[in-house]
Amino acid sequence: MVREAQRHLAQWMLQPIAASIAEECTAKLGSKVTLDVMRPLQAYDAGGRARAFTAMIKAMAEAKAVGIDTEQALQIVDWNNDPD
Repeated sequence: MVREAQRHLAQWMLQPIAASIAEECTAKLGSKVTLDVMRPLQAYDAGGRARAFTAMIKAMAEAKAVGIDTEQALQIVDWNNDPD
């Protein structure tokens, strides 16, 4: 629960503030400045991410084994490689 609270604080409060600070720094310093408060939070969730990745790979393998088009499945859940 604490992890979720930290993630929500960072995502909804701190990252927008950091983006505003970065924009101001970019304008004043003349070169691109980025501030990311979300990446450090990822270290707390390494185990959860590993479990989720394992489950995703297993599900994709099972889908492929029964003939489900994995590319179509990725489109359905909106996981594509488009940078937009």
